[in-house]
Amino acid sequence: MIYIIYNCKIIWISIILFLTTCPVKGQVEKTRQLTSNDYPLWSTLKPENISNNGHWVSYSLCYESKLDTLFVRSTTTAKTFVFPKGYDGKFITDSWYGCMLPEDKFQLVDLQTGALQKFENVKSFSICNQYYIFYCTDEEDKIKIVVKNQKGQILESVNNVTSYSLSPSNNTLAFCTSTKMHNSIGLIQLSEKKIRTVIKESTEKIFGNIIWQEKGKSLAFAGSSLHAKSSAAESVLFYNIEDKELFQYDTTLEKSWPTGRLLAVNYTSSLGISKDGMKVFFTTNKKPAENDANDNLKVQIWNAKDKELFAFGKKYGNAQDYPRLVMWEPKSNLFAEIGNDLHPLAILNGNQQYALVYHPDDNKPSFKQETDIDYFLLNLKTNKKTLFLKGQTSVLGSLYFSPQGKYVVYFREYNWWVYSFATQNHINITARIPASFYDDSSDRPQEPMPYGCAGFTVNDETILLYDQFDIWQFKLNEQVAKRLTNGRENKQIFRLADSDKGNIDDIIRNDKIINLNSDLLLKVQSIDNRESGYFNLDKKQRLQTLVYEPKLISALFKAEKSNTYVYQKEDFNEPPALLVKKDNGLTKSIYKSNPQHNHYGWGTLKLIEYKNSKAVNLKGVLFYPFNYDPNRKYPMIVYIYERQTKALHTYTNPSLLNGSAFNPTNFTSRGYFVLFPDIEYEIGNPGFSASDCVIAATQTATESAPIDKTKIGVMGHSFGGYETNFIITQTDMFAAAVAGAGVSDLTSCYLSVGWADIKPNARRFEYDQMRMGKTLFNNYEGYQKNSPINFAANITTPLLSYTGGDDRQVNPYQTMEFHLALRRLQKDNIMLIYPKENHVIQNPENQINLTEKITQWFDYYLKGSAKPEWFEQK
Repeated sequence: MIYIIYNCKIIWISIILFLTTCPVKGQVEKTRQLTSNDYPLWSTLKPENISNNGHWVSYSLCYESKLDTLFVRSTTTAKTFVFPKGYDGKFITDSWYGCMLPEDKFQLVDLQTGALQKFENVKSFSICNQYYIFYCTDEEDKIKIVVKNQKGQILESVNNVTSYSLSPSNNTLAFCTSTKMHNSIGLIQLSEKKIRTVIKESTEKIFGNIIWQEKGKSLAFAGSSLHAKSSAAESVLFYNIEDKELFQYDTTLEKSWPTGRLLAVNYTSSLGISKDGMKVFFTTNKKPAENDANDNLKVQIWNAKDKELFAFGKKYGNAQDYPRLVMWEPKSNLFAEIGNDLHPLAILNGNQQYALVYHPDDNKPSFKQETDIDYFLLNLKTNKKTLFLKGQTSVLGSLYFSPQGKYVVYFREYNWWVYSFATQNHINITARIPASFYDDSSDRPQEPMPYGCAGFTVNDETILLYDQFDIWQFKLNEQVAKRLTNGRENKQIFRLADSDKGNIDDIIRNDKIINLNSDLLLKVQSIDNRESGYFNLDKKQRLQTLVYEPKLISALFKAEKSNTYVYQKEDFNEPPALLVKKDNGLTKSIYKSNPQHNHYGWGTLKLIEYKNSKAVNLKGVLFYPFNYDPNRKYPMIVYIYERQTKALHTYTNPSLLNGSAFNPTNFTSRGYFVLFPDIEYEIGNPGFSASDCVIAATQTATESAPIDKTKIGVMGHSFGGYETNFIITQTDMFAAAVAGAGVSDLTSCYLSVGWADIKPNARRFEYDQMRMGKTLFNNYEGYQKNSPINFAANITTPLLSYTGGDDRQVNPYQTMEFHLALRRLQKDNIMLIYPKENHVIQNPENQINLTEKITQWFDYYLKGSAKPEWFEQK
């Protein structure tokens, strides 16, 4: 039975009913020709959640039309609730489900009876035990908090709310209110007694930005004067819930407040309370200088020895302008600056007893991808500062604090190291392990990245680290290691399925602690992308397969109070489906998306194997046309971008809305083969590497399938656009090409600014994706040999180029330069420039326009279709 929550027109309900009816595969004739008019039928399945006991699952279907739909379905019967345009849904035990609807509506459904409660003017909601908290708007569009029970009875109501926050345990609600005559902050304890407490009232100050101590024992918030010229906060307040004590640090009164600084606590991550509840941390900003109206008319001075480019400083300011961390101990009223002129930036350790402080400019100008950092360790109790790590990489994922504050773990010199605060020793913990904990297969000319850290266990006893295949457990105080998985033997990659490491921008990090005394869900994938799934690692560290198939398995959820799982399964010719695995081991299909898929002869694919000129074994994914006939010859499009065999089991909806403009389903449905080849790179030879591998893959594909060798196209975007530009200067095997936002001249690009981050582009060539590995001046000949523009005269392939007019990743002048070269050489080239678009086309109208033009381009050159009007010269 299907229950539909009515809030849309009858025609929309009819569409939903049609799409929830799943035709049985094999009973439907696959004779239809897929056209762009059919594309809007396709949806993207998004698993949402599973109820506590696993009796219900929720999922969404998302459409390009934005007519998205939220579903709740029984895992044992066909009972289904449908919420057109529903979002932010939550289960309340196994009995109730609530979600938001458009126009600020909330609906609560009794999953057993189907009884429905409706609420208007609700902006958002929270669930606390058996209570519902609704954040509503009143007649004056002000926020109103309403607390109700499951019967819909109002238990509490608070008007004129300006800020609110639930405690970490979800049993206490803190809120701020403000009217013309009265401002306050208070608490509602959501217990049977529902105790309401007023923390502070004022006619002079307004309050806001509430944050909680991690166990909910205290909270901090900001106070602002009603009469101040600026809206910036002027005070920080701290409230201890057990003692009912309120403390205040007022920057306008305290002598310890640093001159020339302003309090900056207007966002959540700018305020924090230590785990022991004894310290409050917040940030300060430098007082802005008075604006100079003629600043933009001043002469710009670009000095080659500047720490950053002039434009970077103009936009972001220098390090002295960055927010600085300070510390306040409410009970003693002790105030201290952690960040200062020498070391303006700081990161707190796990128990907030120490901080790593540094100056981001110490090693600048730097030409690396990321600047190395000199870290100093600051003892917050003694204020003693010592050098901790000199020249440490600042790449994300290379340094961690243990949650209880006992250790710092960092990656350096190809190994993981541990620093103990107790012993003050640095120990290399991976040196003796017969496995690499960094990507030793990387083909980029930079320091290899570590495979990663899964997290810390209870009481900082151990840390879980990844090698290429497995998860290792290291005891931090004994230098003992243990491998928890057997991936290397079976060529399987094991990773923790839930590796939440908290918000890195928060002052106080609340990283999730891994409990090895309970089951762990592991995400598993074969090294060749053929199989994927999930395993369970129990508390005795035994591995059990939950699901592992030659499909793409993703989005697994476990019921909190049972061994019931829901997950998504798909293949390139099998739309995503939702499946439930019960305690008894039986698996059941709950929902199969896109039933209209079965009306079309979707085709098949083959994993091809080939070798480049260096005899390196490579693979590529060859997609076959719809309704494939082995007695016909077909055109083919080769889409290129590094390694792509990960697309082996990915289902791709047909669509006109393609940001980078290539959609394999669009072309296989139009009678094309599509090839995704893997590319192996030689440092210093990116263009020739791509050409070598792509030509070899294309030749192998034509030998293994009925492909017309005279009707092959090649296409790429961004780095793939560069590769396309270069490849067509080296071979005439392609009858048409499309290059999006690609580099054409390595010299001019090297000597240009990457405006996305306002840094010199040289780093991209010396360390990153462009893979030259040396400076332009150390390998000038190599840069010339790998620049497509230097071989433009060789091109015989018609080229369609496109770029966003405001592309800040690859300067649109790179596309323009190549166009002007081909224009002067009188080659076949059309360039499309989309104004106000960045690196990836975002405007739906432009996406449709680009998709249609690329389709027409290939259809004309590879299928002999009529010449489009936009081809004609003006």
